[in-house]
Amino acid sequence: MVLRSDVCAVVLLVGSVFALPATGNAGPAYGAVSVTVPFVNAAQLGDPTQYVSPQLKVGFNSPNATGANPAFNVTMDTGSVGFIVGSSYFAPPANGRLDSSFIGPGSETLTSSGIIFTGDWYKTTVNLYSGNTVVATSTIPVLAVTQVSCEPNARVCNPNTIAGTAPSTHYFGIGFSGGNGLPQGTPDKNAFLNVTSISGSSLLPSPGYILSTQGVQIGLTSSNTQGFALIKLEPLLAPNFSQWQTAPASANLLTDWQHARATITVNGTSGTGSILFDTGVTTGFLTPPTGVTPTTGAGPSGAECNGSKPATCAVSGTKIQVSFSVASFSYTVGANNGPQSGNPVSPVAVSVEQHSAPFLNTTVRFLQAFNYSYDAANGFIGLKATGVTPAQYAVYTPSGLTLSGAFQCFFNWAQGNFGLSSNGSQMTTNYSWPYTYSYSSSMHGLRYGPNGQTSIAVSSGSPGTTPATTANDVYILGANGQTTNEGALSGWLSAAGCQ
Repeated sequence: MVLRSDVCAVVLLVGSVFALPATGNAGPAYGAVSVTVPFVNAAQLGDPTQYVSPQLKVGFNSPNATGANPAFNVTMDTGSVGFIVGSSYFAPPANGRLDSSFIGPGSETLTSSGIIFTGDWYKTTVNLYSGNTVVATSTIPVLAVTQVSCEPNARVCNPNTIAGTAPSTHYFGIGFSGGNGLPQGTPDKNAFLNVTSISGSSLLPSPGYILSTQGVQIGLTSSNTQGFALIKLEPLLAPNFSQWQTAPASANLLTDWQHARATITVNGTSGTGSILFDTGVTTGFLTPPTGVTPTTGAGPSGAECNGSKPATCAVSGTKIQVSFSVASFSYTVGANNGPQSGNPVSPVAVSVEQHSAPFLNTTVRFLQAFNYSYDAANGFIGLKATGVTPAQYAVYTPSGLTLSGAFQCFFNWAQGNFGLSSNGSQMTTNYSWPYTYSYSSSMHGLRYGPNGQTSIAVSSGSPGTTPATTANDVYILGANGQTTNEGALSGWLSAAGCQ
């Protein structure tokens, strides 16, 4: 059974963009170790003519390993969160829910297909392989699937054929931002962020990873992050900590992040929307900007937009572009409502959806144009050109730190309303763990600006971090090193009229 995911979170804030300077110290501080886990189908994934998702080799230790599949290949998906696995691959404890490894009941829904997985979360050790060698282990809850069903009016899920597939289920979600269908999709479920050992090292990696068509590097370092243009993500306001089932391995993970924001242009009309970099699908999912209604029809065989009645595949000639400050990519739907010939970032097809806000799922094809990094502690994704995709389809142009939309709206409003008048001076935004902060040269105080100015900040930290702050709360960083918690960001966004 081939599983696909499409997670679309509600996004309140518009992301900022930060290009890490070659000698800069304003960017995140990373660890000293990383480990490479190769894709078992790297040759296919690196071939622009092949439309496949990446596969990893993983396994479990006794007593959770099965005799038939002590190690096995699994689809790696950045569009979902959590390792979901059936009894053919994972053996639950003999005493079931009475076992100390039992976390609680759970479910996950892959909204692109409408498949619902139900089962129990058990904490266990996951082995990550390079060939036949275990190169890293993680400790996470995995969802032992006991039932597979379909959402009402599911796009491609068929209740008559899906019911008996629970034992063969295996899917490896390493994304972020939870979202529709993934209420338990928090960072404690992500195997790449909760590594507990690396072969040959006593050190643990910083919580993050880098993807290419060849594999994944777990752990960000000053070396492997060179050349990436970083897009600053904004904190996700939900779920809160009480909804998490276990604490992650690193206290720096006790916040989650919204998907990146970009300008989405469809047939010449633009709007700001959220972008999901999703390795789990080859069909794109598009909610176009307001006022754009692309013509749809049937697509190539296997396209997920054929599963709807009527089919929702964008027709030949539909033009789609995504633009960040640091990069852009584009494609035109090709012949027979399929991929554009000669354009590696073009998906198999594009399903046109009608949701409330503009959205685009990039599909796995983004890896043809960019290597991709995710910094879970500091809240960044990064893009670095591969050089494979022709320049007319993908551009990489690093730039400085900018903010726009609701987040910039809040900072502008807060200047006067927090009594920190900038006297008309230009506001500057920067990042230093755990704060995204804004200041101007005329603000009074002794902290964080280049001349020690008072700053308005939003924290992405937690009580277990240093400094001990509350994620998604607003802070004044003031004179004499004082910090004042001004309450939850969500309340201030409403007060400022920035939602």
